[in-house]
Amino acid sequence: MDEIQKFGSPLLGHQLIIHPNRVEIISGCLPFRRRRTIPFSAIASVETPQLLNVVVIHTKDGKKATYSVGHARHIQQAILERL
Repeated sequence: MDEIQKFGSPLLGHQLIIHPNRVEIISGCLPFRRRRTIPFSAIASVETPQLLNVVVIHTKDGKKATYSVGHARHIQQAILERL
């Protein structure tokens, strides 16, 4: 439970890293990387639309972050296990 899980590939420009206390979404290639950190205390819900391989993370302040590289069910389970 204390390990870090990584999804995606930094070479392709998209990566999602699940830490024990936060989720990091890294998009873009060097030198134009964008890093978004969402703490677990700010996550309201995590959903995966039925026909799309996308994870949608809703935060408590009304924002949402999408991640669409693959393994949507595995990402959703990993986040929900840590909440």
